[in-house]
Amino acid sequence: MFWSKKPKEPKLPKYAAALYMNHIEGLEAVPYNEGVGVHVRTGESDLEIEYNKEKIFLPLSQIVKISIITWEKTIATPLNPLAEGIVGGLIGGSTMAVVSAIDAKGRTRAEHIKLERALEIQYRPRGEFRAVKRLVFWDKSDFSQKKDTIRFAEKLCRLANLPAPNFIEPEAKGPTYL
Repeated sequence: MFWSKKPKEPKLPKYAAALYMNHIEGLEAVPYNEGVGVHVRTGESDLEIEYNKEKIFLPLSQIVKISIITWEKTIATPLNPLAEGIVGGLIGGSTMAVVSAIDAKGRTRAEHIKLERALEIQYRPRGEFRAVKRLVFWDKSDFSQKKDTIRFAEKLCRLANLPAPNFIEPEAKGPTYL
């Protein structure tokens, strides 16, 4: 007795496009530089952003434009009183350590951040036809000239029926010579 096996149907991949990235800007519920899963499930029409088992959905039909940008911003970061106290103690002894730690409390330091080849997704919020908001993500683990980010952006453009992603470089600062 021989049974013929039915040919197996090929399984579709779970995700049509997926990448683990750091959230930079645009989601109030997710802190700056926290890791999120950004993906589109096969057969679905929503971009799914997953953070701490919470899911945020953005319909692909609301996406207006996808770009690869250089993101720049100056962020105020609080000084660490412990670190300032240690440095002060090394320089001026125990009295300077206490003074440095007390002085650092409540103070901030401006930090200029520049992230090359960040993924920007511009979308229209539901019910607001004139407003355009943006989400910015950055893949810090992609060392290969951000090829994973570019491939993800291209797939996302195809899924959302958009033209290829724009590559936006920052304008040069300084004098212009003709």
